[in-house]
Amino acid sequence: MMLRITQLLESIGEHQAGVSFFLFSAAGVIGVVNGLICAPDLGPEIMNLANNIARHGTFANPFGSMPTGPTAANPPLYPFLVAGVVKLLRAPNLVYGALFGGSMLANAITAALLPRVSLVLYRNVIPGVIASALWLSAMPVIPGWDTSYTVLGLLFLCVLTASTAGPSHSSQKVAGRAGILCGFLFLLNPSSLLIVLPWIGFLLWRGKANLRRSARSCGTMVMILFMFVAAWGGRNYYQLGAFVVRTQLGIALFVSNNDCAQSSILRDQLNGCYQSHHPNVNVHEAELLRASGEVQYDRKRIADTKRWIRSNPAKFFEFTAARIHEFWFPAREVLPTDIVFSDAFRRWVNQQNRVAYAIWIITALSVPGLILMTRRREPLTLFVLTVLAIYPLMYYVVVSDMRYRYPVLWLSLLPAGYFVGAALAKPAAKAPAREQAADAMCRVG
Repeated sequence: MMLRITQLLESIGEHQAGVSFFLFSAAGVIGVVNGLICAPDLGPEIMNLANNIARHGTFANPFGSMPTGPTAANPPLYPFLVAGVVKLLRAPNLVYGALFGGSMLANAITAALLPRVSLVLYRNVIPGVIASALWLSAMPVIPGWDTSYTVLGLLFLCVLTASTAGPSHSSQKVAGRAGILCGFLFLLNPSSLLIVLPWIGFLLWRGKANLRRSARSCGTMVMILFMFVAAWGGRNYYQLGAFVVRTQLGIALFVSNNDCAQSSILRDQLNGCYQSHHPNVNVHEAELLRASGEVQYDRKRIADTKRWIRSNPAKFFEFTAARIHEFWFPAREVLPTDIVFSDAFRRWVNQQNRVAYAIWIITALSVPGLILMTRRREPLTLFVLTVLAIYPLMYYVVVSDMRYRYPVLWLSLLPAGYFVGAALAKPAAKAPAREQAADAMCRVG
């Protein structure tokens, strides 16, 4: 048995391209099957923005209840990409198929890329292969959001920038491309800054042997990144009257912390609390937003939430504790028996619960993986721990949603793969030693 494991690990290392192709193909098949079993809905806010861009050429009116004008409630890149698909294909079925196919393709490339990322970061492909196998069970099926592309972009950034800490003379060119990629990631999902900036800091630290060149490369990346931030913030200042990156925080806090709120977004929707607080479906809230403007509305709802928290500290603590747990171990949803749901919705909830269990396993395996990485002084460890400490903070105080977990799921997948790979390699390494000892005893005998 141990000999077979040894041979398998060696074979994987010798046939990396073939293994990556197999993982890519498996991800594609699994993604298509999941989509056929349970066709996912497109994100209403993204589609509203995309349709408005395609028809009127303006980034406005994200909410379904009524037109509210120019917006910064959502990042711009994915709605513009979807708008391009809408203008090109026109027919809703074709648009849906293209968005679903693009999302599944991004998931499949992620599966194929994880071994390469592992080789770059661990100098060993095995943790990435195991991480990719785990990814197959937890891939997002949400083409209405940027999720799959954000994960893929972050992995590609790791591979692209691996050379910036080395002796390559082309590091400035690489840094320039990486800076542009960082900018696009910001426009895709502004929260990615909480991953990108620590990564740039990690690159700077890893290149300390040639600190001047490393600082120049990292500085180039930061400068280009913040040109994107400045451009988007400047647009918002011109359109909305304030230099902001996003105006969704107040809405998210207001929907998540009130007398009828629940810990997860699905439970909030099932009891009607979301519908009574969110301008996407509540006309009164949308009218307030349009009358005051997004920035002022957002500030008002932040202030309202702070007042509610001061009046209900125990309830807020209860919500926060539940959401901390549900970020790492997503909620398993149970539909109420007194409400009639469609078969399609029930299949979607069951599918989400299966994915939740997969993420539970990934999270559980990542803990001993991180401990082992710390004991072995893996250079990546501090970066992973830093991101996993700061990124979730904003999601601990709003309704939990599995979608929020994905941008840092790869930082749990890799340690999980590292741990499983080490567990497999240890007995496999001992087997030849035992065989050599047995041979020696036979010769002595």
